Amino acid sequence: MSFSGMNILAIVVAAALAFGFSFVWHRVFHAAWATARGYDEVPHGKPGPLAIVFLAELVIAAMLAGLTTHISGISIGATLITAILTWAGFILPAMIVDHSYEARPKRLSLLNAGEWLIAMLIMGVVIGAFG
Repeated sequence: MSFSGMNILAIVVAAALAFGFSFVWHRVFHAAWATARGYDEVPHGKPGPLAIVFLAELVIAAMLAGLTTHISGISIGATLITAILTWAGFILPAMIVDHSYEARPKRLSLLNAGEWLIAMLIMGVVIGAFG
């Protein structure tokens, strides 16, 4: 079950687990996240935006698998390294730029950065474990 050397099942499972983790993360840190965003109350997840979030997670998982395949081949170690480098080199800097221009609180940046790092690590482990 592969597409150009990528395991489609691994990509879907990685995206689903990262999506689930992110959903739980926002539930656990909902008060801190809402306060940092300046919300008086926590916005509730609606199906439309959640579907978009899952599709985005799916694209990220596919790109992580594709990059790792292109660079070295799939293994847990290789995929974790690619996940960390992708987070540190693309996700974190882009997020910092957005948060800086939008004058978002540092606490929000830390919450979002932590969420993305763990989501990327989850995807890396899953994709690497599937081989």
